[in-house]
Amino acid sequence: MSRPINTTRLIRTYNASTVLQTLYRQGSCSRTQLAKWTGMSPATITRIVAELMEQGIILEGQAGKSTGGRKPIYLHIDHTKLYIASLKLLRDDCRAALLDLKGKILQKRELHLDTQTPEEFFTEAVGVLREMFAQAGIGTQNIIGVGVAVSGICDAQEGKVIKSVNLGWEEVPVADILSRQLELPVFIENDANACALAELWLGTAQDAANSLYLKTEEGAGAGIISNKALLSSSRFMSGEIGHVPLIPHGHPCRCGQRGCLEPYVYFGDVQARYAVRTGQRIDRDQFVALVQAKEPQALELVEETASVLALACSHWGILLDLDVITIGGFWGTFKEVVIDRCQRYYETTAKQSGIPCHATITGSSFANEDADLLGAAGLVIDRWFAPLSVPFHR
Repeated sequence: MSRPINTTRLIRTYNASTVLQTLYRQGSCSRTQLAKWTGMSPATITRIVAELMEQGIILEGQAGKSTGGRKPIYLHIDHTKLYIASLKLLRDDCRAALLDLKGKILQKRELHLDTQTPEEFFTEAVGVLREMFAQAGIGTQNIIGVGVAVSGICDAQEGKVIKSVNLGWEEVPVADILSRQLELPVFIENDANACALAELWLGTAQDAANSLYLKTEEGAGAGIISNKALLSSSRFMSGEIGHVPLIPHGHPCRCGQRGCLEPYVYFGDVQARYAVRTGQRIDRDQFVALVQAKEPQALELVEETASVLALACSHWGILLDLDVITIGGFWGTFKEVVIDRCQRYYETTAKQSGIPCHATITGSSFANEDADLLGAAGLVIDRWFAPLSVPFHR
């Protein structure tokens, strides 16, 4: 590469990012196909491709079949040149990872928040990331960015955590702290929003224009994709659905209300209700085993949560005219008793209401512990490869 990728303005331009987005989604295509699919002129495609090849970002591959003229040469992104670093910061689970552009996790490490200040924590995180880069033999010029998925309210434009009750942070300038030490672009988002982007780029929602990622287990939140772009708002509260009452006179919530979504999906609350009913305190694995064995108390609690999730999916799915709803976390792993029930309820509601809409409801594409790391990676992919992405001022 003639210049480091993370300092050039080339792939931040509309035309280059459109070409890269097309190659990323298609895998490989010819210059003629690029011109057809992007709507650009052949001359513009030739220029952009030449510049991207000079950077070593895309390569020429095998020749295709001739249709009467010169054989087309297929182009593809060189995935050995571009990597992503990601951090997930949750209440009881902080990790760092190094990934390729396809979302393959190459290395993963645990981080310890403990009683550290944010500055102390990120100094440790930077050290861990540098160790991973060195072990993988990857220079920072090949890292296109650092994605950070945070449990809390985030200002993505400013790159800061406004408030995270779970982490005990307020007004923490995450992007400034990390980018100052790593000299890399840093992007931050709420964890549910990040997971929605991971499903858009790498998972269940790749072919959907409008989708929703419903985060469960440690709490409740939603990331909303509208016309293949993350939906955000001026107060950064889009998707904060955990404390909006759904069930009249339902279970009490820690916010002081009754019937919110959170006490039905937060496993700690479900675990406590099981203990009250049976006198036994069980962990997640034991709970899953009991559900599979159709133990009455465990099955009743899952069905209770499934009914509330079904109601939530129908409300928001029809309101937003969604194509795909992904239930992430613990509850998304129960296909028959949760996912299928939500699907049936949605279809029945739409049919009886006479509303001509349909949404596919599914579990996440990713292992639960990796979802937020992939979400952070999806955040970086979205910023680089989606046209008209946010300003790269860091």
